[in-house]
Amino acid sequence: MLGWAIAIIALAASMITSPIWIPIAVFFSLILAFWLAVIYAGLRLFGYWEIVYQKGDDLYEWLIFKSDKPRKIIWKSFYNLLCRFTFKRNWKVMNYGYAEHSEKGHIIDLDPEEETERYQYQMYHYIASGLKKFQSLSGKHILEVGSGRGGGLAYITKVLSPISAVGIDYSQTQIDWCNKTYNIPNLKFAYGDAEHLPVHDSCVDIVINIESSHCYGNLKAFVEEVKRVLKPGGHFLIADFIDRQELALREDTLNSCGLQLIERKDITENVILALNLDEKRKINSINSAPKIFRKILREFAGTENSRMSKSFNAGNTGYIAYHFMKPKSSEELTFS
Repeated sequence: MLGWAIAIIALAASMITSPIWIPIAVFFSLILAFWLAVIYAGLRLFGYWEIVYQKGDDLYEWLIFKSDKPRKIIWKSFYNLLCRFTFKRNWKVMNYGYAEHSEKGHIIDLDPEEETERYQYQMYHYIASGLKKFQSLSGKHILEVGSGRGGGLAYITKVLSPISAVGIDYSQTQIDWCNKTYNIPNLKFAYGDAEHLPVHDSCVDIVINIESSHCYGNLKAFVEEVKRVLKPGGHFLIADFIDRQELALREDTLNSCGLQLIERKDITENVILALNLDEKRKINSINSAPKIFRKILREFAGTENSRMSKSFNAGNTGYIAYHFMKPKSSEELTFS
């Protein structure tokens, strides 16, 4: 009741004083708009606009994809906000999707309620099956790091039948949403940092990481944590997009932590195909959102003419999947 009383008083006060603060706000907004226009015109006139624009673009790339702590904070805040302001219960999977050059790009059968996010579920199936090497995860304890909205892990739990499945995410808002949304006995979600996993040593058979590692400030710390929690002989399945100029450095990091590379697969063409096949659905969904959010959602979803779509098609960004294995103790022994 106290909260309602305060809210009513605040609303009444703002309405009563609106003849004062609204003109002031408009006045200063006009001044700000004027000076921004002057600065823009000056930069254009003296030929500095392209330089400033490029520096801004470089800063964006560094903050979102290359920085350490700022990157983690930005992505965490973004996913918290996205979850709070997105109320669609049928949006359960977040990745660019996977398709093959078959009829409609289909590789699996799905329930009707999953069909709208077919290509996203296909990405999960492709990666979690060990890039098509595993028919089942029966008898396995699996961990997904960066579980997002949980739909992918729920699908894996239902279809590939592990003993247990745990999803860890850095967004508490998404974790709360998942625990309210899914009611599967051997599936649970928990808050955690990929670089400091809240998991005991050598207790997981398979770690899955799909389109999440680009959010981490320290990839090496994450991979070392994966090695720590995996049982000897356990599997690490990871897929993500990467600037091809950064690919060698990324792979050096992945290969430096004592895990054995079983398979590497460039699936960029499969992702581009999925994006093209899924374009109409994504645009229709985005157009149902408030107009102010549509541009950022188009970029996030990788729709046609978005930064990511252009980069994939130009060959500047790749999408690579890896299957690593933690060596068994005897395989780790070395002799001088």
